[in-house]
Order: sequence, then C-alpha cells, then structure tokens
Amino acid sequence: MQPSVNPAILQRQQPILVIGDVHGMVEPLALALADAEAAHAFPLLLGDLVDKGPDSIGVLRVVMPRVAAGQMAILRGNHDERLLKSLTCPDSKMTRVLAELRAAEDANALAELTVRVLAAAPYWISLPHFLLVHGAFHPEMLTCPSCGSGADVPAKLKALSLYGETDGSLNEEGLPIRTYAWVDRIPSGLTVLVGHDTRQMHEPLVIENADGGRAVFLDTGAAKGGRLSTWTISPLQLKR
Repeated sequence: MQPSVNPAILQRQQPILVIGDVHGMVEPLALALADAEAAHAFPLLLGDLVDKGPDSIGVLRVVMPRVAAGQMAILRGNHDERLLKSLTCPDSKMTRVLAELRAAEDANALAELTVRVLAAAPYWISLPHFLLVHGAFHPEMLTCPSCGSGADVPAKLKALSLYGETDGSLNEEGLPIRTYAWVDRIPSGLTVLVGHDTRQMHEPLVIENADGGRAVFLDTGAAKGGRLSTWTISPLQLKR
C-alpha cells in the first residue's frame, strides 16, 4: 500500500514553516508567522497551542481565524485535545485556559471557532519524505486509511500522536515516563517532525537511526525559557 499523503498541503507548492509547541507564547508566535510571511511559506503548527505560557487566549485569537481561512494548518496536541474536551463536555474540569476563555470579551465567538477548528485538526500529516505528528510516530501512520483525520483514527495511533510513547510507569512528579523506541522504526528516507518533548532548549534535537530514518524534536521549551523553534520544508524536498 502506498503512503497516505495529505494532498491539500502539496497543492500549495510553497515552503512549509513547521512551528513547534507554542504553549501560550503569542509574541514568539507572531515573530515566527512574520518569518513565514517574509519567506512566502505556509505555517504549520505541531500542536499544543495553549497552557503554560502567559497568553493562551491571544494565541487562539491569532491561530483559529487563520486556520479557518486556510492560511495555516495545525496538528492536534494533547493540550489542544484537553481544551477541546473542556469546551464540549459539560462535566469537564475547569482549567486556567477555559476560565480565561470564558472571561474574554469575545468568549462565545472564540470558543465556537476553537471547537470547530480543533475538531477538524488532524492527528498527523503525511507528506512525501516527511511525517508531522505531535507526540510519536508509528509506521502504520504511513498507510492508515484515515490519513490521521476523523473518527476512524485507530485508538493506538491517536494515543501515540497526542501523548507520545511511554513505558507505563510514572516519574517522581507523577508524569508518564516517555520512551523513544519509535525513532528506530522510522524507515529510511523519512523525516518525522514532532513536538511534545523538550529534549533540548537551544535548538531542535535531530536523531538519525541506523536505517537512515530521522526524527526532529522541535519543542525547545518556548514557555520554559527556551525558544520557539521552526523547521522549513522546501517544495523540492517534497518531490516524490
């Protein structure tokens, strides 16, 4: 079976500026979008738009209208998934972002738009020679009939895309211990860009496996004193 590829992104025939985890950092996001505009590149966010940083609502105001207008794309991260559930499930636990959203002057319109955009956001995007996902990769993502979108995404792949790979145990802070065996399963010639894990702060961590598959960890801790990192994919790199 041939890899399932997202055709809408390819039709643009322009560079793609992949942007790591924003986490409420609206000013670095604005700078990244200015860079994308200057390079005539299409912005694509790897998920986790909200939480941690100081202005999650500002990020939603920047991102949601642009995605709805087709001016950028986003993947679904675990923090975005939590926000979507909190907006659509009446019994959801109150979070800081939800409280801030409800207090906003444009609360109703922004919440409605956020639900619409996040509900349509894919769990991963597959392109020639590249796969973009928030948490972790699995080879089945390359041929999954769902192409990472909609209700038919298998639960296993959905969990990996949102939360990454874990060993089932918890660290001292009560958080899942993440593992990276998935990096060894990236096939030759494929680059997987992920967010979710801050592996290092000064620049994205790039790991190449024994077969020539490559993982790029793009989360460099924008809300932890690090930077908001980006990665450019040129149209030439997407040639089959």
